Amino acid sequence: MGAGDVKVGARLRNLRQRSDISLRELARRTDISVSYLSGIEKDNASPTLATLRRILIALGSNFPSFFGDECANDEKYIFRKSGMKTVMNEDREYTFVLPQRSDVHLEMMDENYFSSAATPEFEVMEHDFAGYVVSGTITVEIDDSAPVRLSCGDAFHVPQGVRIRGYCREGERARLLTVHYPVKN
Repeated sequence: MGAGDVKVGARLRNLRQRSDISLRELARRTDISVSYLSGIEKDNASPTLATLRRILIALGSNFPSFFGDECANDEKYIFRKSGMKTVMNEDREYTFVLPQRSDVHLEMMDENYFSSAATPEFEVMEHDFAGYVVSGTITVEIDDSAPVRLSCGDAFHVPQGVRIRGYCREGERARLLTVHYPVKN
């Protein structure tokens, strides 16, 4: 997983320890094995972004908090690309468009999906989630509905607590703008 020179394992271990949660308790909360969580913390295993999101939620955190610091931007309402954080793995890349700041009550991401042979696991959103397809084609599965292919100009909304997964079939790519609302700071 790439995020500049960020060491995901060390940050996760530090966050877990600050939260006073044992590996066993984290495994119980996330339904992820202790050995896999230990491998992630030692940087011997690389979680998918969906798995990392599940771990962060269990630890009371989120992507912007985990990968970045409060924005040290002198411009109150303008957010420059140079200050945005990006994380990625083999099938997705997220750029956090808005900073994690007490006066910003939503999370907006510029997401790039790459083709993958594997179908990702479902994610359950802790808040409302919406997306707009900027380019390409993506397959979206929401709850128990049949897969739906979305193309440029299509959008979706998923209420809090509903399962969703998105992926690109072989040879496809997609770019989305997504919003999570509200984000608890």
